[in-house]
Amino acid sequence: MLKALALAAVLFTAAASQASPLPAYPFVHVSADASRYTTPNIGALDFIVAAADADPALARATVETRIAEVRALLQEQGIPLEDMETRDVRREPGRNAAAEATAQELRVSVHLIVRDLSKWQAVVAPLLDKPNLLDFATSFDIVEREQVEAELMANALADARRRAEIIAKGTRRKLGAVTAVTPGGVKNVGATIGLVRADVGFTRVRAASNVEGRNFLSVDALKLVQPVDVVFRLE
Repeated sequence: MLKALALAAVLFTAAASQASPLPAYPFVHVSADASRYTTPNIGALDFIVAAADADPALARATVETRIAEVRALLQEQGIPLEDMETRDVRREPGRNAAAEATAQELRVSVHLIVRDLSKWQAVVAPLLDKPNLLDFATSFDIVEREQVEAELMANALADARRRAEIIAKGTRRKLGAVTAVTPGGVKNVGATIGLVRADVGFTRVRAASNVEGRNFLSVDALKLVQPVDVVFRLE
């Protein structure tokens, strides 16, 4: 496919009009990426504190009690209280375990950062058992993300040049300067110059949700991926 794209680019140039979105010179476009699995060193936990009560004052008292318990747990584990944020106080229709509508609930969103993942289970496990806490979600990252992303970008660009060199050699051309780079996928390049058959289609499949079965106590490994699209001039 890449070789065909390069050949088509060479042939297309001669007939390209001034209005063409493609370069007016022979070129080769390549896609590449670099990836790395890594162990996260920072995590975040999001959840909702919800209380259903006909008396708004009692609902607020329940929410405030749960938030105070969460703060006490953080202090016990040596986690700074400023790493916990409460926001979006609101009243919403409630729901039971069968997702049936119930009385209105007072809800508060909580975002918690855990910078020492050795304490992850000690923090998360008690929260999972507390009443009035629901809609848990976790995410993980690495503090050195910018450095790792820079390394992945360099590796992806090197791979793109390697691929382009192979294509240039196959078309008996010399690889020239880079004329365009984007750190992501360029859509429909093949379709733009007529290289996608009419009977070929693309379907995006959404993975089934498995939130209920997720183990919130585990620390997920990260796969960091850096794609790159590069356009080289062909001499």
